[in-house]
Amino acid sequence: MKKLIISIMLALLLVGCTEETMEPDTPMNAAWLMKLNLGAQDYEEFQSLFYEEAKENVSKETFQQYSSLTTSNSNYKNYELITFENGEMLLVEFAPKLEDDEHHKIVNVKQVPEEFKTLFK
Repeated sequence: MKKLIISIMLALLLVGCTEETMEPDTPMNAAWLMKLNLGAQDYEEFQSLFYEEAKENVSKETFQQYSSLTTSNSNYKNYELITFENGEMLLVEFAPKLEDDEHHKIVNVKQVPEEFKTLFK
């Protein structure tokens, strides 16, 4: 009887997990799917996450290089970059928004040092 209950619970868990597929509908989901495609060595699916005009930004060789960087565990953070007319930049880090949260919450704000501004231009 115990094995039957465990089998039923496992089956329900598997069905529940396979019914939902993740969509790149948030920056975090898109990043997670990108990491998944890197780990699976699936360049075509990786490229499908890019705008048409940006697909050439990551070559197959660079994709292979990024794939070698991946590990099983990873940490995802959400950022927004504010660029002012005077060239100054602030990088704003957000906490992950939970389902019951009404608003996004800021975790940290950092001024972007001059030597890193070219990364964002």
